Amino acid sequence: MIEKQMIRLMLNKKFYTQHKGMLSPTIFAGDISSLYETIQKAHEKYEEDIKVDELYSLHTAIFNPALTRAAKEKFSELVEDIKEVQEPSKEIAKDIMRILSDRDLAQRIAVESTEIFNGKDANFNEIVSMIEKHKQNVSEEKNPAVTSNVNEVIDLLNVTTKWKFNIPILKENIGGVGGGNLMIAFARPETGKTAFWVSLCAGPNGFAEQGAKIHAFINEEPAIRTQMRAISCYTGMTREEIMQEVDIAQKSWSEIKDNLHMFDTVDWSIEDVDAHCEKHKPDIIVIDQLDKINVTGTYARTDEKLRQIYTSVREIAKRRNCAVIAISQASADAHNRNSISFDQMENSKTGKAAEADLIIGIGRNSNSDLENKIRTLCISKNKINGYHGEPVCTIRRSISRYEV
Repeated sequence: MIEKQMIRLMLNKKFYTQHKGMLSPTIFAGDISSLYETIQKAHEKYEEDIKVDELYSLHTAIFNPALTRAAKEKFSELVEDIKEVQEPSKEIAKDIMRILSDRDLAQRIAVESTEIFNGKDANFNEIVSMIEKHKQNVSEEKNPAVTSNVNEVIDLLNVTTKWKFNIPILKENIGGVGGGNLMIAFARPETGKTAFWVSLCAGPNGFAEQGAKIHAFINEEPAIRTQMRAISCYTGMTREEIMQEVDIAQKSWSEIKDNLHMFDTVDWSIEDVDAHCEKHKPDIIVIDQLDKINVTGTYARTDEKLRQIYTSVREIAKRRNCAVIAISQASADAHNRNSISFDQMENSKTGKAAEADLIIGIGRNSNSDLENKIRTLCISKNKINGYHGEPVCTIRRSISRYEV
């Protein structure tokens, strides 16, 4: 039954083109194998889908005209059976195809192994080649080639920066972030790292107001404290003003509160984060701070552990199709400097920068009260659109908001 279901699906030109690498005629038994060879030849010759009513003519008149009457009658019965088969869903079809493909591989390996057992010169490279080709076919089926249509490419690139920055100088020069992106923001202590991501997520016209579902994992300070910062940032009210005007703050905050969720994650591992994302499917996750997250395994050195953490979070961004904003510290040589680069991230030699699509260092010079409000956003790596620069903005600490 499943072989006939697969034949029905293979009549579709697009489905056949995407999955033909996984199937060979040897997968099918008897006359169905011969029929699949006809389908292969037809798709090579014609551009359109094959209609089930055309199978008989294609097989008997075009590709196998020398068939006997008995063979034609037998084939006619097979086609009638296929007409009665219900076409499975595409997802079920993929599972059926993997089963058939795995079965075919096992059978071919068994034949080769039996021949070696019976005295044939051992050539295990042939078996290895079978397995490698099988793995390649499965990989190609799982990740088909991206579109080559110009309009579709442009549309998909726009999706990759779906969530726009609300700080004008970042929006104008970079645009935003989207699923699969890893952004690292880093700075010295007390510079405003948490305020930076809070401003992007909870500020006016921020990611939450745009409709993004944001989950923030906090291990730097109690999450409830960060939540208060977010409320201040969105409402424009200081903590003291919120305490005095709770109803006003609540009414304003209710506009985005369902889009921004914060979690205390002091004892979380990167695997916990992945499981959480698989279950809740956020559009954006924030990890403040990523270097402090745990990771399964034993590591002799800190650099090995950090490399695994950043590699893993990069994989989460791609696998879960979410944007990741990772917060990190700057090293001591970035202290009291307006201009800082990604090589001044703490433990920068661990390969952290290699995993990121966008790195923004937050520089400051605190020699005066005025300068202490100014922040330089140092974009030292940008694979999103290539812009590098050091635009300047100000921070309003009382409401955790970055402004031009």
